[in-house]
Amino acid sequence: MATEVIAPATAGRSSRAVLARSISVLVGGQLVTWTATLAWTLVVPRRLGPAEVGIYTLGQASAGIVLVAVGLGMRPLLVREIAADRTRGPHLIGTAIVLRALLALPAMAIVILLARFGPFSGDEALAIVLGGSMCLFFVVSEPIISALQAIEKMRYLAYAATLSSIVNSVGSIAFVTLGVRADGLLLANLIMTAVVALLCLVWVREHFRIDWRVTLNGLRSLLVESLPYWSGAAFFTLYLWIDSVMLGIMTPSTVLGWYGLPTRLFGTLMVVPVILTTAWLPQLTHAFQHGTGSLYRAARQPMELVLILSMPVCVGTVLISEPLVRALYGPGFAGSIPVLAILALCVPPMYLNIMANQVMIARKRQMTWTKVMVTASIINPALNLVLIPHFQRSNGNGAIGASVSMVITEVILAGVGAVLVRRAFSSSSILRVLKAGAATAGMAIAVIMALRVGLVAGVVAGTVTFPLLALLLGVLSEEELGQLLAAVSRIRRGGRVESGE
Repeated sequence: MATEVIAPATAGRSSRAVLARSISVLVGGQLVTWTATLAWTLVVPRRLGPAEVGIYTLGQASAGIVLVAVGLGMRPLLVREIAADRTRGPHLIGTAIVLRALLALPAMAIVILLARFGPFSGDEALAIVLGGSMCLFFVVSEPIISALQAIEKMRYLAYAATLSSIVNSVGSIAFVTLGVRADGLLLANLIMTAVVALLCLVWVREHFRIDWRVTLNGLRSLLVESLPYWSGAAFFTLYLWIDSVMLGIMTPSTVLGWYGLPTRLFGTLMVVPVILTTAWLPQLTHAFQHGTGSLYRAARQPMELVLILSMPVCVGTVLISEPLVRALYGPGFAGSIPVLAILALCVPPMYLNIMANQVMIARKRQMTWTKVMVTASIINPALNLVLIPHFQRSNGNGAIGASVSMVITEVILAGVGAVLVRRAFSSSSILRVLKAGAATAGMAIAVIMALRVGLVAGVVAGTVTFPLLALLLGVLSEEELGQLLAAVSRIRRGGRVESGE
């Protein structure tokens, strides 16, 4: 019987088609998410005020910290292992859920003790408990989402993100209109995580039958395999949320609110590397099976793209930070203006760092990036200890100190990340980045001039000018333009994809 042979060119085209399909699905879902997030940011912070936004931020910080303690940072591990061998999916999903559930009980006990005896007020303590409780449902949903990502069924990731965003946004707007405060919104978030967990159990049945026959050896093995990822995730989460926790302890809730609002806006800017890394990690994992040279060749395009896209996002956010905050939130959030402008400077180094981390994961050198995050987790709190009190005394706004600390830390990390993934770049990469810089400079001029008319004019000018200049300067390759047009076509069709997806 003849054996079917897939030619390399055919396999390459198939791989690119799957990648383009994955990106288009994720982008389509993200468009809906952006709309819902915009509605939230237009209404909720202004209704709550800085102090309540600070309490809400504290709850979100609690959720992030507890999740990493319970989750063991195993999502990239599950994606990598299941992408390499799909047959391991049922066993890994079941073992991961049971292992995380066993860790959830002591984690919640610590949260409750901290809320009861820690340096927090009644509303702040309740926010910590509600935020921490979300981990109980992430115990189930995240391993399933990881498995679906591994087999490149990105529509489910888009479904989960879109549903959560829409329901939380619409619900939050309705609740604050009725007078519900920060703790009520956190309770709504908690309920939504429970709904998504149930839906994940339904979605996974089409692709995996979860193997609940968990053994002690299986639990121990997954725990040991997860430790390198967990340590990296733990230090990353500490680095990500320590500034909010330190602000909550060292400054009034209003100052934390001035920081919490820009970090939420800043979080929406991270969607670009998140989409690219989500879509590319399975591809990078497959590439590494053919050697490190193949991995770095596969990583070149996403590395270049994140750097190219980071520049207009950074510059545009800096330029519109003041009119944006004043127009949307009024004088009560004036303290957020410098914070947003400073945090925007983190965009290029953070985009690079996120993608560099994915390359290290695909190369099975996650401990290398863990060491990087250990460094960040030492530098950032040390800077915060000095800069938060300094700016609180001199400007009445310790949030500026936290944002400056973040920028300094990210620049240091980007230097390390650039060295680690330097083989992914070439002379053509430098030329592309320089062209993107020129397009960004032209965009900046257009935005500055348009802002004289108003905020909307400035945003439109930036949105139109950069793509046009990038096209004229040849920033994108013909293949990337083709992928972009294909993705737009799929999105216009409502995100429909072939049955293979």
